[in-house]
Amino acid sequence: MSSSYVEIKSHIQLLIGNGRLAANHKLPAERELAEQLQVTRITLRDGLNRLEGEGLVYRQNRRGWFVAPNRFVMNPTQKVNFNSMARQQGFRATTKVLGVRKLTVRHNIYSAFNATKSTRYFEIRRVRYLDQRPVMVEESYLSSECFPELSDFDLSGSITEILQDNYRVNITHERCNIQVANLELQYAEPLGIHAGAPGLRILRLRYDSAEYLIDYNIEYWLPHAIEMEVATR
Repeated sequence: MSSSYVEIKSHIQLLIGNGRLAANHKLPAERELAEQLQVTRITLRDGLNRLEGEGLVYRQNRRGWFVAPNRFVMNPTQKVNFNSMARQQGFRATTKVLGVRKLTVRHNIYSAFNATKSTRYFEIRRVRYLDQRPVMVEESYLSSECFPELSDFDLSGSITEILQDNYRVNITHERCNIQVANLELQYAEPLGIHAGAPGLRILRLRYDSAEYLIDYNIEYWLPHAIEMEVATR
């Protein structure tokens, strides 16, 4: 471990420890930090990239470096409600709808629903935020036949609650698949990172009590914004 890296880490930890910087606060500009630490900007950038991997800082395109908050903790073996989990962990969760459209979908989606390729679905694209920081882009696919006029609702809230309150559909359990993936532009850009940057892809198949697939849901997470926690007995 290089002495420059240790100095960079110690300096930022000191800024946080003495209260000059808090979670989601912007770090001084790279040029200013490099001058303070008497290192080149290349050395500084390398150190900051390593600190991002440790979850101490994060970067957003054209905005700079920020102090990273605590990671969002998820148990992949349990049904996930993003908004309520965020509240329980002390975050303020918000959602921005990127787009809603009705379309036929690719083979893996209609096969999961055990439907024909001509079946039409709502595709709902959203960005999820924690304390105003974009952390996840989500795509949800739901049958337009089962949920007519779904697009008329305020989809910046809880889709689970919309289904429950207006269609009497309760999602009771999920199956999920988690993979590391390089994020394509349509997922990276809303998160403020470069296309091709690593992320976490979580596929959720969300069912009702009769084992009927309700929601084919794909999440693309900033990798350092989330951690998994599983308890066994």
